[in-house]
Amino acid sequence: MNSALSGIPVDRRRRLAATLGLFAVLFVTVGTVALTGTTPGVVRVFSAVALAIAAVVALAAWGVAHSIKLDVAEQRLDAAIEAAVNERNGGDLACGCGHDHDAAEMHVTDVCAHDGSGTDCTHSCDTCVLASMRPSPSRSRSERLA
Repeated sequence: MNSALSGIPVDRRRRLAATLGLFAVLFVTVGTVALTGTTPGVVRVFSAVALAIAAVVALAAWGVAHSIKLDVAEQRLDAAIEAAVNERNGGDLACGCGHDHDAAEMHVTDVCAHDGSGTDCTHSCDTCVLASMRPSPSRSRSERLA
């Protein structure tokens, strides 16, 4: 998932979320202290504004924290996929067939080593290790991983 916040490192976003959370607590404190006792109407308006600002800042802190959660989950998923492919292929991230694949389309994107142009290449992505990792409606998951 690419968002504007994804370009900012996770550590800086964590500090930003913590800072926003502290400011939200500060505004809640100011708003509730202003409500205590017998106060004129202007102070009550100030209190309402402070509480509204606290709500907005708290939502911003939650948004930043949520973006961190999503990015970390995406990084874990990418690492798990890479580990599974590496385990399957003996440390080689590619399928081991010697071709560069387009992962989205599962077709060969480079020229074949047989003749340099791909004319005499008999390679098919259907026989490649990556194709065997694709879900199949006719095979169970345990059969695909075996």
